[in-house]
Amino acid sequence: MKRNLKPVILVALLVLALLLLAACGQPSSAPEQRTADSKGDTVEVTDASGRKVTIPAPDKLERVYPTGTNSLVALYTIAPDKLTAAPNNAPSPFSEGQKKFLHPSVHDLPNYGTQSGNGTLNLEAIKAGNVQVLLGGTVGKATQNDISSADELQAQLQIPVVLISGDMKDFAETYAFLGRMLGCEEEAEKLTAYCQDILDKVTAASAQIPAEERTTLYYAEGADGLATEPPNSSRSVVFNKAGARNIAEVDALPGFGQTAVSMEQVLNWNPEVIIVQGGSDAYNKIKTDPTWSTIDAVKNGRVYKMPDTPFSWADRPPSVNRFIGLHWVAHLLYPDLYDIDMIEAAQDYYKVMYHVDVSRADMEELLKDSLPN
Repeated sequence: MKRNLKPVILVALLVLALLLLAACGQPSSAPEQRTADSKGDTVEVTDASGRKVTIPAPDKLERVYPTGTNSLVALYTIAPDKLTAAPNNAPSPFSEGQKKFLHPSVHDLPNYGTQSGNGTLNLEAIKAGNVQVLLGGTVGKATQNDISSADELQAQLQIPVVLISGDMKDFAETYAFLGRMLGCEEEAEKLTAYCQDILDKVTAASAQIPAEERTTLYYAEGADGLATEPPNSSRSVVFNKAGARNIAEVDALPGFGQTAVSMEQVLNWNPEVIIVQGGSDAYNKIKTDPTWSTIDAVKNGRVYKMPDTPFSWADRPPSVNRFIGLHWVAHLLYPDLYDIDMIEAAQDYYKVMYHVDVSRADMEELLKDSLPN
């Protein structure tokens, strides 16, 4: 007897339709960023501190304000067009010297204050600037104080505050997060690969130097050069990764750092290389003051000033600006092992990361006190 298959087929189609509907209702496989309303105007993100924050969706997010230089550098490298303004303690966010090494599109941005360097934010300016998201950066891993400060600022302004990590180990996650948040995943992948390539090359070179044979280094900070950072300071990361033996046997200070030391301590340490903090007056003092003249680094002409334009190459802020510092410090310490054209490497970095073409002559001028003669 012939069976009527129509009811069976109808039941099967109904079951299949129900299964498909159930599958569409499953949550996203990326819990750190998912749609928070039916219109898709907002998304919920989980920031570097673990805070869940609802922000505009990538195609709606156009006006972001970094609350300090750490988040400024990260945001500028990946999406300078999203900068509403730029943070600084000075009236203008960028000096004329900095503008020479930054894309013209950011030269005339306003300044809404900063949390860096014990500065303060201009809350009224932030409100008037129609900022959609505030982007904060931590010095290392996020602390409870970072979380409390972000929550307080968010409640005060009723503007979402998102934190990114300042720990150098987290740069890939930071770029991936910003890429999703801003809708520029391809740029995030490009910058991550670029930074990872530098890190891989430098760590491979430094790994060839036995610990006891590593070049001794003193990081001279402050107006007189008598402040420093020990190896366990977050501000010494570039020196450590480049294979330096940081000889400062002092305690690391929290916050701004800069542990005070005596001239006697520095003379006793007798470093082979001295790197002077960018912007410090100590460079000329160390090179000309007879008190410093008996130190090996001074006698052998191995005193170098850290480039700091548009941002420091190894410290302050603790952001992706430090990757060019890896090239630089490795080349200074081990020029035979890490033999690169530092001018070309810097030009390439500035093009990729800072979106600006720098002539060889201008880069040579920038690095005139930062490379061997």
